[in-house]
Amino acid sequence: PVYTERGLAESQAFEMWNPDHNPRLQCLPTSIIYDWTFDWPVNRITQEDDRIVIDYGLYSNRRIIHMDPDPKPVDSLPNNAGHSIGRWDGNTLIVETYGFSDGVVAPPTGNSTEMYIIERFTIDTDNWALRRDYTISDPVYLAEPGSGTDIVYLSDVPLENHGCLELTPEFTE
Repeated sequence: PVYTERGLAESQAFEMWNPDHNPRLQCLPTSIIYDWTFDWPVNRITQEDDRIVIDYGLYSNRRIIHMDPDPKPVDSLPNNAGHSIGRWDGNTLIVETYGFSDGVVAPPTGNSTEMYIIERFTIDTDNWALRRDYTISDPVYLAEPGSGTDIVYLSDVPLENHGCLELTPEFTE
């Protein structure tokens, strides 16, 4: 990423194995970007009448994509998953998300409440895969938007939530 001055300073000070810096070491979700493929858990996507629900298998994180562009719900902001509004463009689901709490989008990169993410989900029927292209803007941490692509393969394996399994070794003197 191309950082702002603050973003660079905080990324350089980030300590990957410090629980005060890394939410994963506190058994907390990191972000909708990072946790999508981290450790390759089975995720579940369910389409309902007016929303799409994404259940992340890792840490049992749930994300709601509102398909009716309703006003920003004051009671749910800010939070780790933000507020997502989706729309279909042909076979591509376009999702715009805002309303994040301060946190970590992907270690060592932090995020502010001003972060804004646009995702495009497309099914590749030739390979039974789901492609997600995304762009992240955050004027507090990023000097210019960052982008990426993930490809996950569709599966008939059911969702199995994986809670936190603390594997930090205990040191004794």
